Amino acid sequence: MKTRQWIVECEGGLHLRVAAQIVREVQHHQSEVHFQCKGCPRANACSIFELLKLGAARGTPLEITVEGPDEDATLQALAVAFNEGAGI
Repeated sequence: MKTRQWIVECEGGLHLRVAAQIVREVQHHQSEVHFQCKGCPRANACSIFELLKLGAARGTPLEITVEGPDEDATLQALAVAFNEGAGI
């Protein structure tokens, strides 16, 4: 299991378009991915609804946990998505 911290940088927070992009990216990998922020329930990154329920506004720190056979590749793909347009 690997964990990484990210700060939501998108002006609108973790909104529908960003959540959809995260779900699309995660679905290309075999590892399970979960997002969590302080005081929030753990969210499965394959569920747009669960990601939106986090209510992560701009500046919110997120903990992303990846567990499975392609953890490094999954984290790398998420890092690229976040740094090149997902807004996180």
